[in-house]
Amino acid sequence: MKLYKYRGFKKGSNEKTWTKKIMSEQELFFSSIKAFNDPFDGKVKLKFDGKLNEIIAAQARVQYTNKLVKKEKHEGITMNDSFSLVSSRITSEVIESSEFKDNLEKRVQSIHDSKGVLALSAIPDNILMWSHYADNHYGICFGFDWNEEVEVFGNYKKVKYQTHYDEVWSWLHTDDEIVEGIIFNKSIDWNYEKEFRIVIDNIGAVKFDKLNLTEIIFGCKTDSKDIDEVIELAKKHELNVKFKQAKIDVNTYTLNIENYNIE
Repeated sequence: MKLYKYRGFKKGSNEKTWTKKIMSEQELFFSSIKAFNDPFDGKVKLKFDGKLNEIIAAQARVQYTNKLVKKEKHEGITMNDSFSLVSSRITSEVIESSEFKDNLEKRVQSIHDSKGVLALSAIPDNILMWSHYADNHYGICFGFDWNEEVEVFGNYKKVKYQTHYDEVWSWLHTDDEIVEGIIFNKSIDWNYEKEFRIVIDNIGAVKFDKLNLTEIIFGCKTDSKDIDEVIELAKKHELNVKFKQAKIDVNTYTLNIENYNIE
């Protein structure tokens, strides 16, 4: 699948340093979601309602799911064992305890905040994306071609856009399931981004195979000196990419992505 990363290339900026590393080091940085520009991104909101018998049944499912995911920790546990374990721990006092609820919410939030997230787009020609993420069309956009078999980068997942913020019934889901449900949901206002995300357990840079970098697209305002610098970097590091540039179509308010001819 072809996915795109919009980047700034402003002289002297930290962003330019990281943009150049994409070419020189073949690295992409997985950020904390707290650094993203959507104030709703990463806000954990859990529901704690329910009757005791319903909660025990739901939590038994969680314990059994954990056993499947972490076999070495829960080896040999059965569904009946899960019910027994949960019944001994979950009481009316526990489910009504504000301290228990606060601690659970904090734990899930902490797991969520520690994840490394790479945001990508399915489209290279969106005017707002160039404005927001590529220095007002002075930056560049990288095109990657990955399939699902590629380690790390093949684990891309489409963001779901919706009109409401999900309220997750905390009793029914593992911590990781809650985090995944939150991290891939966004307001419908962001639908134009056509976003895909790749999520890993830690924040930091991850190397990719340079063969998967197939395009470098210049913005419609990218300075000629910056274009020359990018082309020289690509040549120096033997990147086999097609160079393209966004061109304004004044008749339709669109950007056309055209081949860029190197003189």
